[in-house]
Amino acid sequence: MRIKSLLVAACAAGVALSATACDPNSTPVVVPTTSAGGQTSQPPTQSGQPTQPGSPDSGNGSGSAPGNGDPGGNAPTTAPASGGTVADPTTVADTPIPKCVTGQIVLDKGVGGPVGGDWFLRFINKSSRTCIIQGFPGVSQTNGPTGDPVGEPAERDQGPQAPKPTPVTLTPGAAAQFEFITYPKQVNDCAAVRTNTLRVYPPDNTESMWLPWDNLICPSPQRMLVVRAVTPM
Repeated sequence: MRIKSLLVAACAAGVALSATACDPNSTPVVVPTTSAGGQTSQPPTQSGQPTQPGSPDSGNGSGSAPGNGDPGGNAPTTAPASGGTVADPTTVADTPIPKCVTGQIVLDKGVGGPVGGDWFLRFINKSSRTCIIQGFPGVSQTNGPTGDPVGEPAERDQGPQAPKPTPVTLTPGAAAQFEFITYPKQVNDCAAVRTNTLRVYPPDNTESMWLPWDNLICPSPQRMLVVRAVTPM
């Protein structure tokens, strides 16, 4: 009995010396005490201690319970959507305006005359949809709407004074023009041939249009026809 009493007393003294001497994994209920040497015992690492700067705390909206023991913090419950930024509907590319095709435009004689040999012919959008026309028409004098060129077709004027090919938007009913130039005096110096049709291909089209065109032209290889790019009215 005496030996048992001495062991109980020794254990009680040990608790006074160190709160953790008997149980290193003591629960938070045990309060650290000062040892006999005047040094405070190191508190055990526990989930309820303050987080370090830069680490998410229990009140950051992460959805973690306080004291969860996660030293690295948890990822926010609201994560970025897969695929990155949501596309702005206003950035969707608009459908490009199609080019004008022969079937939706008509050819008009416009203004000018044979005396000066200078005409401003017109393409008019007869359809109900908008289109774009750009570039040089193909022009030749023929006999009949589907006839082969008589003489040389019109040569493109790409000189510094000529208009540059630019897109011209034709809304329904709108018109664009192009300059067609002939040199009537040249027929006095050649064995001129009479024609009755002006055959015209709109830019970037393989189907032609035509106008009645009673006129003379020099045979190949002499050139006497010039055409310029389509321009707005």
